[in-house]
Parts: sequence; C-alpha cells; structure tokens
Amino acid sequence: MLEWSQPTLRTQYAVAALTAGILATFGTVKAWGFDWVHEWWAWGLLIIFPWMMFRATQNTWTAAGATWVQWRSSWVDTYHLTRIRFSADGTNRVLRLKDAHGNEIHSFKISQIQGNPDLWDLVYNGILHSIASGNCDIDAKTRRILKIPYELGPRPVNDKRSKGRRRGW
Repeated sequence: MLEWSQPTLRTQYAVAALTAGILATFGTVKAWGFDWVHEWWAWGLLIIFPWMMFRATQNTWTAAGATWVQWRSSWVDTYHLTRIRFSADGTNRVLRLKDAHGNEIHSFKISQIQGNPDLWDLVYNGILHSIASGNCDIDAKTRRILKIPYELGPRPVNDKRSKGRRRGW
C-alpha cells in the first residue's frame, strides 16, 4: 500500500453531531417547541441515528498501491481496467470501475479520492494507462469529467466531437 485515506475521528464526531442537531431541530419545529424532550423515544432516536452515522463514516476508507485501488472491500487493478463510467449516486459524483479480472468498484467517490492528491495520482495514472492500452471502454461524458485527452486511446462511440470528421487520416 502506497497511499490511503480514511475519515479522521474529528470528522466522525462532526457527522454524528450534525445528525443529532438536524434531528433536534426537526423535533423542535414539528412540536412547535421543546415538548419532544419529554418523550423517551425521541431520546432513543437522538442517540441511535448519530451513533449509526458515526459508525457508517468509519467504513469509508480507500487505499491504493502502484497498480491497484481498494474502496472498502472492493478493489480493481487500475492498469487493466476494461470499463470506466461516471455516475451520480445521490449527491456524490462517483466512478464505476471494472478490471480485466472481473473485479469491480461500484461507487467510488471522486471527491474522496481527489481530496488526497497522492492517492488520486496513483488512481489517475492507472486510468490513463488503461485507456492508452485501447482495451478500456470509456464514454465521452466520463472522459470530459476526468479531463482525459481525446488523443489517448480510441475515441468513444457516442462522442459528439468525432461526428462528421474523418478517421484514420
């Protein structure tokens, strides 16, 4: 492993506190006051949901080596990618990666990996190598988002730039 990224304990506490704050605000607005503090179930929710968010943010780590990247329990060989797609998963922009060995990462958050420049360099270099090999299926939208030059690898089939142009000249 050459690089990795994991939320800090401070981030986990901040997410839990934000969740508790949102729940308390919602309860106060819904009850038109603080009457909700006398209900036992409200305190249960105020403890359980932030705890769940604290635990959920604990599992969002990413690691990368010279030729691979792992997100949670899924990993791919970045130098042998066969398919790269951009997608939106809720409010997150994600990559969906598949390699020649059948390994897949379904929701790889772009903001998380780009937040660590060394991690992003390892992943991006593997992506560029896979595209240059000519064996990687990447659409025009994903090329645009990742800022991959059109000179690298074969042009995507659904590319609007290539319509009306001659190829092979």
